[in-house]
Amino acid sequence: MKILIFISFLLLPAPGRADTFIMKDGARLEGEVTGEMDGAVLVKTRYGALTLNKADIQERKAAEPAPALPVPASTGTAVAASTAAAVEISTPQPAGIEPAPRLTFSAVVLSTSSRQLIYSENGVAIATETYDAAGALLGLEGAVKDGTYTEYYPDGGLKTVKSMLAGKGSGTLKAFYPGGGVQVEAYYMSGLKEGPLKYFAEDGKLLMEAEYRGDRLNGWKKEYGPDGAPQSQAYYVEDELAEAPKPVAAAEPAKETDSMVTVKTLSLARGERYSFQLNGKYIGKAHLDKDFNIISHEGKVPDGAVKVYTKDGKLEKEFIFGKSQIQALRVYEPGGPLMAEYGYVENKAVKK
Repeated sequence: MKILIFISFLLLPAPGRADTFIMKDGARLEGEVTGEMDGAVLVKTRYGALTLNKADIQERKAAEPAPALPVPASTGTAVAASTAAAVEISTPQPAGIEPAPRLTFSAVVLSTSSRQLIYSENGVAIATETYDAAGALLGLEGAVKDGTYTEYYPDGGLKTVKSMLAGKGSGTLKAFYPGGGVQVEAYYMSGLKEGPLKYFAEDGKLLMEAEYRGDRLNGWKKEYGPDGAPQSQAYYVEDELAEAPKPVAAAEPAKETDSMVTVKTLSLARGERYSFQLNGKYIGKAHLDKDFNIISHEGKVPDGAVKVYTKDGKLEKEFIFGKSQIQALRVYEPGGPLMAEYGYVENKAVKK
């Protein structure tokens, strides 16, 4: 009876075994092949189903068959010993902090009308994104983990750094020239460009800068020559050319008197947040980006000048309020001379 039970165990179907794929960009992927078609292989991985282009595969290693179990003796003791020998026992990992996973991505040109991004964790592909020639996402396979991903040139030099959150680009993106200089700097929120975008020449000179909201041009787009001199500029609203706004007049000097309003400053990833208080009570706040554009503003602040001081008591900035709105901003060397003064048009800082 025991021998019959053991024979039945041998006749059970073996679990699917994974093939190994070595991609031309160096990524390694393991999974069970579920189908093939012209130019593509369908692979089921622990991260989900992926479609691999055969042209991107450098080497494919088929799964090795599982070793046959030895035929046991007729006694129950021999059967138990043979079965125990075939079972792989894993030892627990030593206690300690595991190293953070290495997250990378690489771009593959599929045709003149599409390209693909391959995301990897520790060299193993975990997801692919396919885009058309215009940059629209056509499809996603697998799951892109949250974290900072890096892309490298063939010689190992850093090419791109970007952050992903909930499967979409969020935060700063930087692209680099082969020599190491910054080529592009942009900001994203939920996969959409949000904030300033800048292009640089290899020598570091600014070539173009533009302002985006919701992945659309909203604000000035300026282009510069190789010598850094301005060449052209245009104002946009929702990706359409528009008439440039007229700068507001400077606040009346008579209203620029010291007030009882105090300010608390908090540094953020995209600028600074200022909380305004009067007699110890909160009355409003403002969030400015690194170029002093107003991201958000709320509350009611009395008209006049509100001074911002460093921790050691030196004058750093001066807000000029009118009708509870920020009319102007003066920026000082801490405790020193005036560096710059800005007016505001539709929350955009305009240097005077």
